[in-house]
Amino acid sequence: MTLNGNYLHRTTGQQCNAAQYIAEMVCLREAEKQNVGRPAYQLWNTDKWKKKFKSQVTKAYQLLKTYDDTAIINALNSPKGKRVYSLRVKNLEGLIKAEQKKINSIKTTAIKEQTYVDNTQSKPSKPYGKTSLISDLRKLDE
Repeated sequence: MTLNGNYLHRTTGQQCNAAQYIAEMVCLREAEKQNVGRPAYQLWNTDKWKKKFKSQVTKAYQLLKTYDDTAIINALNSPKGKRVYSLRVKNLEGLIKAEQKKINSIKTTAIKEQTYVDNTQSKPSKPYGKTSLISDLRKLDE
């Protein structure tokens, strides 16, 4: 079980633990399904996603007590797991068990952790128009 910062947030690029990475992966997947676009820079601070993210992190910690982080990520990335938008789905546990069995049978020392490659070309939009006094003050700090 890897709970240290071996993963990077998909929205911020900052280090996070496995539970946060898995929860963010599920939340971003749901946002794509709802066609609302990519959530804000830190989705766990937005009103719309805060409750969902906390709920998914809690469930991810519960799953990480039993299963390996790579088993959970592999299950979510499997063809059957591609349509999972919540870690609380009943059939997810069976997918994770199958992936855990595969990992246990391999049991090599060089298990590679999966990293997410962001293929989207979208970047945060830059503000336009006149600059405000606050942005002028921020430039003074630099």
